[in-house]
Amino acid sequence: MKKVMAIAGQNDETYGQRLTYRKVRGILTEKNIECVYPKFSFQMMAVMPFYDGLIVSGRLENFFESIAIIDLALEFRKPVFFFGVNLEGMKRNLLDHVSTELMSPFLTGFVTDEVAAKWASLWSPSKIEAGVDIANVYLLEKAEYEKGKFAVFAPSQSGILKYSPDQEWFLHMDSRIIVEDPKDSKIAVKFAQKIKSDDVALIFKIEDIMDAVKNAKFVLSEKFYTSLTAIAFETPFLHVDRKALRYFGKELSDDVCNGEDTDLALAFSKINEFDLSKVQNFNSMIKERYKRMNLALDEFINAL
Repeated sequence: MKKVMAIAGQNDETYGQRLTYRKVRGILTEKNIECVYPKFSFQMMAVMPFYDGLIVSGRLENFFESIAIIDLALEFRKPVFFFGVNLEGMKRNLLDHVSTELMSPFLTGFVTDEVAAKWASLWSPSKIEAGVDIANVYLLEKAEYEKGKFAVFAPSQSGILKYSPDQEWFLHMDSRIIVEDPKDSKIAVKFAQKIKSDDVALIFKIEDIMDAVKNAKFVLSEKFYTSLTAIAFETPFLHVDRKALRYFGKELSDDVCNGEDTDLALAFSKINEFDLSKVQNFNSMIKERYKRMNLALDEFINAL
């Protein structure tokens, strides 16, 4: 039996990384692969020599062990597969470091957006391609469609909703404020008080977050994975943060607003222009890309 070490967000408490961890575990279990999901650096260093390869999925930023374990795997001449790695927002020193790793003949795979794939191709032509976010795949597989009566807002501690003025149109909504990352809890409570919403759900369980989005009439979000959940569940959404365009691309550009440049009320009015067909086409594209990634993962495992 092939033995693989996996880094898939197991050290992270955020919603998106927990989705990634759950999906990667499921995939590798179905493929009958013996896996270890280390949580500490010393564990990685101790067991790496006894494993055939390394699979890295999810986010690298702020996850030091991901960088360290890639280095260690390459030192031991172990093949490494990027299975939907998110390079967006990485600090310059980490980007410089990863660029040297991409030059290794032992490293192949997929990053989550076209921008990162283009960057990676400077060092690793034909080895690193644009893929999809594994958390997105998990959401699509769980998607159901039930629409309730409330709107869902997902504020971020660094987003525009933190600074938004009291606007009358906020007060006429049956709104629910959800938090998918514990560090945003204080901002969510303040925002709920500002718009006079009594329903603040500090919910961190994956199923509860999905259920809230599934039952919403629409979602106004500053959190990438909350918006991604809305897309997967075909719930009308507006994402207020320019960075999401790296993944959503041109397909959903009309549903992404930069809060610094756009009045929130004006941005919110775009909900009335929501185009469900664009969301459905985007989801179909994600599923097709994932099929290609899954086949490449099989090839990687078979070659170990």
